[in-house]
Amino acid sequence: MPWGKTNYQRYFPSLTWQVRPQVEALVTAQPRGARIVDLGAGGRKLRDDVLCVDFVPFPGTNVLGDVQRLPFRDGTLDLVIGTGLIEHVEDERALLAEVERVLKPGGVAHMEVPFLQQYHDDPIDCRRVTLDGLGRLMRRAGLEPLRSGVHIGPTVTLITLWTYYASLWFEGANVLAKLANTAVFLFFSVLLWPAKFLDRFLVDKRSAHRLAFGVYCTARKRGGGA
Repeated sequence: MPWGKTNYQRYFPSLTWQVRPQVEALVTAQPRGARIVDLGAGGRKLRDDVLCVDFVPFPGTNVLGDVQRLPFRDGTLDLVIGTGLIEHVEDERALLAEVERVLKPGGVAHMEVPFLQQYHDDPIDCRRVTLDGLGRLMRRAGLEPLRSGVHIGPTVTLITLWTYYASLWFEGANVLAKLANTAVFLFFSVLLWPAKFLDRFLVDKRSAHRLAFGVYCTARKRGGGA
């Protein structure tokens, strides 16, 4: 999925912040020669040897295709990453079944999914998943969770939803309404973005997952030993 906004909002301060980024460490831990695939990469390139799969031909996309029907042989990949992906597929079970199929025994899958993020069609937006629900999805697919948690915290949830809520009051079809909507969104983006750093103190709280913006699960395909 695309990384970064493509409209005027790309010039606004970002309200999102990952307190516990997971992906780069997972990729760094894989040796050169490992087979790593980034599903729905959206134009990002985590490392020059990572294969990027997307249905849109972004720069850096290596494979054009449907992530629910992956063009890889059974048991051939070491690491599969899908961030901001599960909410954008029609059938999350088909996606995870494919991930399990193409991983080697003992291979690792890492999935990140929104919980209390606003609706964002890209091009569709079908679901939200709790931390517990994500772990259950992974287990059902034959992937045993190694670790899971909150990577985007509760403050991001509050300031993002408030910004969208405030601007919604000024939404309309005419030019004046569109200008007002944009101005309000910009105002609250500038006003509230520093608050996201408060999540550094909240993300490790036991109940942080109840208000999390985004959660993750890293799991191993069964059959590869400890």
